[in-house]
Amino acid sequence: MTWPFRKKQSGADAAVEWMPRAIDVAVRKWIEFEAQPFAASMGLDEKLHLFTQGLAAGLRQWKAFEAGSDALMLLIAAKAVEHSRTHLRIEIETALNMPLPEPHERTDAEENELLMAKVIDRVSRKWDYFSKTLVSRYDVSLRDRIDSFTRPFLEGVRIDFPMLREAPNEFFDSIIALGIAQSGLHSLDEVERALELKLSIRGNPVDR
Repeated sequence: MTWPFRKKQSGADAAVEWMPRAIDVAVRKWIEFEAQPFAASMGLDEKLHLFTQGLAAGLRQWKAFEAGSDALMLLIAAKAVEHSRTHLRIEIETALNMPLPEPHERTDAEENELLMAKVIDRVSRKWDYFSKTLVSRYDVSLRDRIDSFTRPFLEGVRIDFPMLREAPNEFFDSIIALGIAQSGLHSLDEVERALELKLSIRGNPVDR
């Protein structure tokens, strides 16, 4: 016999049930948002809060999210950004100053490897530009050129990658060496000799 009465679903239960669908919709909306020209000049924290405002207006038309709090809307937006893979989880968590709940798209080890790869790629691109636009005498040593490059580079990295803001300068030695070698303008041996540095693992940054 089927019991004719059924317990009414609470608002929290409904929100949990509809959360995966809300995140799927938000992923598509985020990718569209991220492609807009104005988004290129905004920091991730600013983009997330602006995106959440628009997302919340749409989700609150769903019965499950009629009374959804601002914190819930921000969580849905943040998980959507993580699922989109346009940004690392560590970037999202740093921008929001809060951890994202599991399950995660990538492991901590994968996140760390991708973060280091992003910074190494940044070194490579910046060094290529630096080398081709800086007017210097040929008698300037590679070590001196690297020293001139390093200070402004680290200032920029610490602004754009807040999670690395407290890392000591020495942390970046192997990253800068690998990035310069990746640019193709100098071999890793040349850079190691210039910096009097021997990387423990060729082609990979040291663990954080």
